[in-house]
Amino acid sequence: MRPLLTAEEMRTLDAHTIQVVGVPGPVLMETAGRGVFFHLWRQFEERASAGPTAVVCGKGNNGGDGFVVARCLAGRGCGATALLLGNRDDVKGDAALQLAAYLAAGGALVEVGQGNRTAAERALAEAGLIVDAVLGTGLSEDVRGLPAEAIGWINASSAPVVAVDIPSGVSSDTGRVCGAAVRPALTVTFGLAKRGHYLYPGAALTGQLEVVDIGIPRSAIDTVSPGLLLLEPGDFEGLLTRAPDAHKGDFGHVFVFGGSAGKEGAAGLAGWAALRAGAGLCTVAWPSGVHPAGAARLPLELMTEPLPEPGSCQLEWSEAIWDAAERAQRRADALVIGPGMGAGEGTRGFLSRLLASNGPPMVVDADALNALAEWPELWRPGLRGAVLTPHPGEAARLLGVATGQVQEDRVAALRQLAERFEAQVILKGAHTLVAGPGTPVYLVPRGNPGMATAGSGDVLSGVVGALLARGLSPSDAARLGAYVHALSGDLAAEGAGQEGLTASDLLTSLPKAMRALAAGDHR
Repeated sequence: MRPLLTAEEMRTLDAHTIQVVGVPGPVLMETAGRGVFFHLWRQFEERASAGPTAVVCGKGNNGGDGFVVARCLAGRGCGATALLLGNRDDVKGDAALQLAAYLAAGGALVEVGQGNRTAAERALAEAGLIVDAVLGTGLSEDVRGLPAEAIGWINASSAPVVAVDIPSGVSSDTGRVCGAAVRPALTVTFGLAKRGHYLYPGAALTGQLEVVDIGIPRSAIDTVSPGLLLLEPGDFEGLLTRAPDAHKGDFGHVFVFGGSAGKEGAAGLAGWAALRAGAGLCTVAWPSGVHPAGAARLPLELMTEPLPEPGSCQLEWSEAIWDAAERAQRRADALVIGPGMGAGEGTRGFLSRLLASNGPPMVVDADALNALAEWPELWRPGLRGAVLTPHPGEAARLLGVATGQVQEDRVAALRQLAERFEAQVILKGAHTLVAGPGTPVYLVPRGNPGMATAGSGDVLSGVVGALLARGLSPSDAARLGAYVHALSGDLAAEGAGQEGLTASDLLTSLPKAMRALAAGDHR
């Protein structure tokens, strides 16, 4: 796994490298700028050679990196012009040294102020390549004034754009677009990737991402304890194994409590996903009135458990069927609760008994989450082996906020959920996040928009349930389950495309995703 840094964490690394390791600031800036030039030249050599290239520089350190890029272009004999958003006297510190070096090398400079905006717009309109060095990772408020205008000019051009460190206008901490943002084809960042490169909507604007080693030592990285980590295939090594003499009992029995009239398919998808993810056995348990219609739609490999309510044949969950459910869960190694369960007082009564039973590890999803949002007193913090799998709307209901607030800072919302419920939480979406109380947040860099379809979340809950039943810890089951679910979506899209992708397509791809991770395929 790789750290994804905040702006403050990156400042700490820079300071450690300068003050403790002894690498001068101008050297870091020179290395960073040359790294941008290397990737720019590798990808856009023909355009850069043909010129002209416009390097749009702010007055801070991001602009200083831009002056290095402009000097490197000039050194190759390319037609390059640095457009400074302000006056040269406004540039201070290391950036001023790089500006002076650029000018001493004969570089062309346009100081963009009140009187020559037209010249800057024209230079950008005529450019064959643009370098965005306007704003760096320190952005904390909406872009205004001349930088906002420059972003508009850059975006109005048809030339490809190379962003220095992060696209100007994107928050490096949350991925939020701060009023307006550049849309580059290539972003070159320094030391380590930033959160905003992977958190949406910033992730959609980053384009191709390249990371330049600027000399920050590993010892410095260890001092910041990053709170967001990027999951990689190698992180799951050894979690998926099967002994040659294994039998189905070695891989656990998953019980799915879910389904109601008209929603039988949700429970069926979760159960089928549990088997596809390697559970030895899976039983779908639902009220007896749902059973005949639902059972006819299930794969032959799934078992069913109709839960009778005394004296009647009910189509709803209720506390009255608890005795039968309790007997059933004694045979389970893991539970999946909620897919298609429906909402109502009956669900409340059933969940109240189930959550108080101290049974096997459980995945809490869908209607069970909605019930917890309505009746939070049902939850017992620290419930053994629990994994919650909300999408942003469910997360918002659990936190009592608007969905937009969750999406504005998904990392913060996830931390709140993990601490409040004292459980592992998978916050679904693009990109899915996973965390437990007191742990870093883990980001899954896989998945695609085709997975935004009915039943996709039910598949995830079944996968996590299978991993719990196989004996993985809740934290391992949550991280691996989220990753393999997203990877199965990508594999399905490779074959069928994103349009029209269904949850059943994910089921088909699950064994391929499991095989890839078990084999150490680092695709």
